[in-house]
Amino acid sequence: MERAIAERALEQLGHITFRQIRALGATPKVIRRLVDAGWLTPVGRNTFRLGGVARTYEGDVMAACLDASAVASHRTAARLHGLGPPTWQQLPIEVSVVKRARHPHSDLARVHTTTNLGPDDIVRLRQIPTASVARTIFGLAALVPEVTESDLRDIVDVAIRDRRASDAWLLWRLEQLRCRGRNGVSVLEAILADRDGKGHTESWLERAFLACLDRVGYPHPKLQQRIRHANGMIARVDFLYEPRTVIEVMGYRWHSSARQLARDAARRNRLTLDGYEVLEYTYGQVIETPQTVWTELATKMGFAPPTLLDGPIAQPF
Repeated sequence: MERAIAERALEQLGHITFRQIRALGATPKVIRRLVDAGWLTPVGRNTFRLGGVARTYEGDVMAACLDASAVASHRTAARLHGLGPPTWQQLPIEVSVVKRARHPHSDLARVHTTTNLGPDDIVRLRQIPTASVARTIFGLAALVPEVTESDLRDIVDVAIRDRRASDAWLLWRLEQLRCRGRNGVSVLEAILADRDGKGHTESWLERAFLACLDRVGYPHPKLQQRIRHANGMIARVDFLYEPRTVIEVMGYRWHSSARQLARDAARRNRLTLDGYEVLEYTYGQVIETPQTVWTELATKMGFAPPTLLDGPIAQPF
């Protein structure tokens, strides 16, 4: 009996529900014995964590999903997808359930309700049932202004840049959801319309980089340029100063996987081998210490040395 319970729990990051344990043949008396022995630890109202399993953020999210028969959503889903600002890491867990007669309650998470949550809206990330990228974006749009429009805009930009979404796909999903009267439609529609009009940049940080240049009167580089490598492959770069100075801005590298970091390194090396010099700037450099950006560009491009050398730049939104 214990082995069957342990195997089922380990499939769910060390967590199992009361109903699942009962389905394996355990009686309430057996469950109480396992709890008293420390073999199971109650978590929430209907869920247990297997003894000896270390508590983790992902495990807490799984427990919240199991406890409310829900899926990770909104800012929690954004974090699992690797989207959203670092400040969201400490926020309470958020989950979504299909609306029932009685509003569900959870001790483990903030519960959102929805009238529809189809199979296309749910993916599994590290075994956790999670709202898809598109559904996460629409959920966040419904939370504006609790979620700032600037954060939402950046999440859309990053998701599209990482090819986990596209403008056309989001517009198509927008039309589907519009018919259901979903909250947040007008907010997301405005963001996508703005992207259509300002598609030359693909992220908030890219626009902030241009504002950084404007502050000291430096000319803008070419935006979103396609570069053909010697082997025929094509790379798209954030900015290009002719003839061969590439600039990349890195807004969300804090969540990059080892695989993504390897791809970035290979891309950077390919550009270097093709004769391009690659300058990379982080959020902190662009926003908090732009002096580094100005000084290096002045040296590399021959721009006039900046006379304004202290203080963060104003954010462009």
